[in-house]
Amino acid sequence: MTAAEAVAAKARSSPTCYEILAIRYGSLAALKSDLYYRYASYGEADAEVEMAYWFWALRDGSETILVDTGFAPAAGARRGRTCLREPLDALRDAGIEPADVSTVIVTHMHYDHIGNLAAFPHARLTLPRRELDFWTSGLATRAQFASHVEASEVELVAAAAREGRVRLLDGVEEIREGITAHCVGGHSPGQQVTVVDTQSGPVVLTSDAVHFYEELELDRPFGVIADLEEMYAAFDLLRELAESGAVLVPGHDPEVAARFPAFESGPSALAVRVA
Repeated sequence: MTAAEAVAAKARSSPTCYEILAIRYGSLAALKSDLYYRYASYGEADAEVEMAYWFWALRDGSETILVDTGFAPAAGARRGRTCLREPLDALRDAGIEPADVSTVIVTHMHYDHIGNLAAFPHARLTLPRRELDFWTSGLATRAQFASHVEASEVELVAAAAREGRVRLLDGVEEIREGITAHCVGGHSPGQQVTVVDTQSGPVVLTSDAVHFYEELELDRPFGVIADLEEMYAAFDLLRELAESGAVLVPGHDPEVAARFPAFESGPSALAVRVA
């Protein structure tokens, strides 16, 4: 049975289905040549694109789980990112208080995915073992890696692990009924994609395994790479999942807001209902 067949079979049999909200909080205007790996090799004119910053909330009626937490506003500003709405305020706009969150699923440890973890001091964390092992190693201090994280945020995750508040994942692993993690690497050493069972079928939150829809459609790797071979292999897995009927939600595409309906509760126009 292929990974895609296993995901489809599991979704059909799973008694637990989640509502998924994609919550946007930030933006960046950038050139394709800045974002895509060796963009000049495609022989196309450069163009400006908008990069959106999202995190995701999962709800099953009994608890609320976050997938990533966005960048800390100060870190985002220092890096030239626009904060459309502070992430914790965007979360509250969707009717969710930080204290409501029982678990944070960390897909990888780049600054724009773990920037607000301090607001969830009692939540359980899950993340790929490869991520924590790498970002707490000496190699992670080399400039081409270190620029993608905030040292204080890495230490926060490491401290949570020492406290026994972190569950480390390996390979393909069920986080809980209806949520499965696939460690794919590529973009970051332990990059994870998350498959979530919903009433309409499986949804794949790709996080940064795929930033934009066209990244996958045109087979064009993003410019931040830990392992190119693993990145291409992740593309192949995501295509297989999509062909089996799963809905893919990329990590940074503003097009997500056009493909899914706005979340109707609260004053914010930044959240959409994925499922």
